[in-house]
Amino acid sequence: MSPSQESRSDGASRQAPLTDYEDLSRSADFLRQLDAASRTSNPLKRFPPEHEKRFREDARAKFGQARALTSLLPALMLVTSPLWGQPLMHPPAGFIELIRAFEFALIVPLCLVSAWMLWRRPSSVIGETLFMVSFLVLAVTLEWLRHRGISMGFHLSPSLSSCVLVGFIVIGRVPLREAAAFVALYLGFMLFSDWVREAGAPPVRNPVDWLVEGIFIGVVISGAMWNELYSRRNWAAQQLLKSLAYVDPLTKLPNRRAFEQHYESVARHARREYKRLFVALVDMDHFKNLNDHHGHDYGDGVLVEIGLVLSDFARRPLDMAARLGGEEFALVLYDCSRADGLRRLEELRQQVEALDLANAGTARGHVTISAGGVGVHADVPLAEAYRMADTVLYAAKRQGRNRTVIADSAQAGSAVA
Repeated sequence: MSPSQESRSDGASRQAPLTDYEDLSRSADFLRQLDAASRTSNPLKRFPPEHEKRFREDARAKFGQARALTSLLPALMLVTSPLWGQPLMHPPAGFIELIRAFEFALIVPLCLVSAWMLWRRPSSVIGETLFMVSFLVLAVTLEWLRHRGISMGFHLSPSLSSCVLVGFIVIGRVPLREAAAFVALYLGFMLFSDWVREAGAPPVRNPVDWLVEGIFIGVVISGAMWNELYSRRNWAAQQLLKSLAYVDPLTKLPNRRAFEQHYESVARHARREYKRLFVALVDMDHFKNLNDHHGHDYGDGVLVEIGLVLSDFARRPLDMAARLGGEEFALVLYDCSRADGLRRLEELRQQVEALDLANAGTARGHVTISAGGVGVHADVPLAEAYRMADTVLYAAKRQGRNRTVIADSAQAGSAVA
């Protein structure tokens, strides 16, 4: 029986998910999804729900402070409007008073609160919501002021509302879904306000205004689509690079780096919960002989098969199976007693032997493994736990290979079968 090529492509998709502290080495399926997303040209494509949520959180954190500064722009313009409004637009006195009422009672406070929240907590959902509400209120207020201005004989330029769209969608890097909803509400209010105008009053927008607004909105939505596409592709590429940095490329198991970080994290958790850890090293027997007799491609396939079996023994969230390099694998099992550790390692050894993968030139004629495990307190550093497990593994090798040897941390110097 030879190692299946299908195992190579699937890798360790059965590997248990990592804990939240890292969440970087993923299943082979998700790595393929990330690779496809990093090259997609479809801005409407979404990640799986769990990762879509992570993407949105990262986007809020990334653009939060830029949105805070964007929120300050309308507040700054309105506060300084006495300096430039009268000379540039020459509004009637009653219209100026109307603007002041909305400015200080509603828009400026809302923009300032939104900016403060986004600056203090860039990834806050509340801050993002306030940002959207403040710009929607600003757009609706400007549209209402245009109606009031016409009744006073003053024409307020439609370009002001267009500037709101640019600031909100393009500069604020608003997600495409929210941008489309904002534009739909804006267009709906424009149509409604034109429909309910006073009898005999001229339309707020003439056909040219509608054409210009339509073109402008089209450009803004195109910009939002580009922002969405770029953000998603960039995020997917970054996550893919991070994942590959923590994944063994052959077996798709977590690599040594991921294992070291996981051990430090799970040890902290175990100290808080007063739990012990079980650390094991697993080594394939006569690996050099296998490569010499069957070739390196066959040897790689055997490693993939062993990785698949090993991944089934790290199903719980705080457990991990990893490939440290060459033919050496590692397990860390959370809250696992010495007896349970022995049972699980022996099951692992038996399952690998049951694969009946040929290893010509050895006494048994098929692939076997040796395993050494040690139960440790959570305050034992990884280097010390590794040294003790390696000592026990060496004892298994000395006793003839294809066997499991375990010890407690106090017994690591004299391993017990």
